[in-house]
Amino acid sequence: MFGRPGLSSLMQAAELGSFDVLIAEAPDRISRDIADLAHIHKTLRFRQVEMNCVNGGALDTVQIGMYGVVGQMQREEGAKKVKRGMVGVVRSGRNPGGKAYGYRPVLGKKGELEIVEDEAATVRRIFELYSTGFAPRTIAATLNAEGIPAPRGLRWNGSTINGNGQRGNGILRNPIYAGKLIWNRVHMVKDPSTGRRISRVNPESEYEEIDAQHLRVVDQSLFDAVQARKEATGGPRPRDVPKSKRLLSGLLRCGCCGGGMALIGVDRSGPRIQCSTYRESRSCTNGARYYIEKLERQVLDSLRIQFADTAIIDEYVKAYREERRKIEAEARRNRSATEKGLADAKAGITRIVERIAKGLIDDDEAAALLQPLRQERDRLERDLAASEAPSNVIELHPQAVKRFRENVEQLADIVATKTGTVDVGAASAFRQLVAAVIVHPRQKGDPYTIQIKGYLSSLIDSTLSAKSLVAEEGFEPPTQGL
Repeated sequence: MFGRPGLSSLMQAAELGSFDVLIAEAPDRISRDIADLAHIHKTLRFRQVEMNCVNGGALDTVQIGMYGVVGQMQREEGAKKVKRGMVGVVRSGRNPGGKAYGYRPVLGKKGELEIVEDEAATVRRIFELYSTGFAPRTIAATLNAEGIPAPRGLRWNGSTINGNGQRGNGILRNPIYAGKLIWNRVHMVKDPSTGRRISRVNPESEYEEIDAQHLRVVDQSLFDAVQARKEATGGPRPRDVPKSKRLLSGLLRCGCCGGGMALIGVDRSGPRIQCSTYRESRSCTNGARYYIEKLERQVLDSLRIQFADTAIIDEYVKAYREERRKIEAEARRNRSATEKGLADAKAGITRIVERIAKGLIDDDEAAALLQPLRQERDRLERDLAASEAPSNVIELHPQAVKRFRENVEQLADIVATKTGTVDVGAASAFRQLVAAVIVHPRQKGDPYTIQIKGYLSSLIDSTLSAKSLVAEEGFEPPTQGL
């Protein structure tokens, strides 16, 4: 029933009792899906609504099952016929559907395409820029800066140019630009839980390929050079290619848009990073570049200061304790009102039971009076149980703080020597404490300003001696630059 607002409205009206009979030309006009038709019939029958068809009269369960099978068979057979027709279109050198950038349909000639020269020039430029070493994101940013309209949406993105190797989409991977039509790379299936159509890749043996030189936009030598570079940089699944993993990988966030930070290259001073949102579409205004090794040193130096004395953590905990006290005071007030209401409900039940024992009311009257009181009692007992929060006293362990400080010193030595070999244990402890590093925008030449967000939970270990403190799971250093 997904994607059928009319049918959804009909089922809502049935739930409200707005009609008693549903009349349709045939059951397949209601649904041609076995499961959906059975569900609709079952629901309407529960609502005491009769399903009646012009050519079959009132429908019972047996007829619903029979018509459901027939309707689904017709639907699936129709899909097969459409697919066979599309195969014939492809084999005749025509386009079976879809629109590729750089082409438009020929009016009055179904399935035929013609080249749009302005867009074709953009396609050639993309291929030439990529073959000379420019990254897809850089190309997208250039096209956006020049105001060239994107194929879809408001702007060009790296993914628009890169596409997907298995699916053959994206500017650089689409074989139509080399004068070749490849159809049936994917097929669509419907997710029964959401109704959404999901595309899945077909095996290459099911592809339909036809030569279409009249649609060629890019020279074969240039197309082959681009595909060779794509293979060299990861093939059809570049995300699976091993990449270097640094201490802060996945933790860095842009302070302007909240997006991730990505490596953009290396110069004489080392590898640099930049906001990935800015690189991808220029929709973020933070175009500053940062040296990752300098950021790593600054983060570790900041943590050294943080853990030089647990008094700094005590400040975090103190602020949390004050806020927690306010919350608990409000909870206590609400709990007192709930307890009073529960006591009143129980007292009311006791009084009614006493009146029954004295013969002042009969059983029917007592049942009518007891039911709402018992419901109120049960509700208040559930509310009271739900309000019983566990103690917020946790253990902050000096030995755990010491152990983390040692890990920070080890990581600092690794960063200083630039060996790049990070101990797994030390890095794991680091990531258990540090949740994110916010890198704030800056002007060229300005110092780096960062903010570290993390967790106090990694400093809790019941096997170590400790002092009791009240604390929350997360902390955010209050001072700028830490």
